[in-house]
Amino acid sequence: MIKYSISTLGFLCLLGLQTLFAESKNVGSGKLQLVKVASLNTIDANKEFQKNVQLVQQQRALAAQVVAKLNETKDKKEIKKLESQLDALQQKLNENNQLMFKTYGFSLNRNYVLTVEKSHIFMWVNEEEAQAINEKAASTK
Repeated sequence: MIKYSISTLGFLCLLGLQTLFAESKNVGSGKLQLVKVASLNTIDANKEFQKNVQLVQQQRALAAQVVAKLNETKDKKEIKKLESQLDALQQKLNENNQLMFKTYGFSLNRNYVLTVEKSHIFMWVNEEEAQAINEKAASTK
């Protein structure tokens, strides 16, 4: 299993019933364990990960839409066009899914739980309040 070390800022990533079915086929009857496959060190890394997850999920949804259109279409010309579009979509989705696995240990065939390990909370204050807060923080260190 690939492991990456960066601090997690995350969220719960739900991949839907299709993924649950795929995972249940992969896992078999053994007892499941939660293992850490990646961490995200910065807010920007977390945003990038979320953007990439959305991209592959959108690609999968688009491929499902094309399949649905294929099932409804009777026109042979339209069928060939949709099949070509689906092939291109599947190839790109597979490439992106493999890249996600190499980068994050993430695959559309699994469910993931991302947890927040560190958060920063900010508020707007005037100069006196900021000074008092900073002094208090410095004295507690």
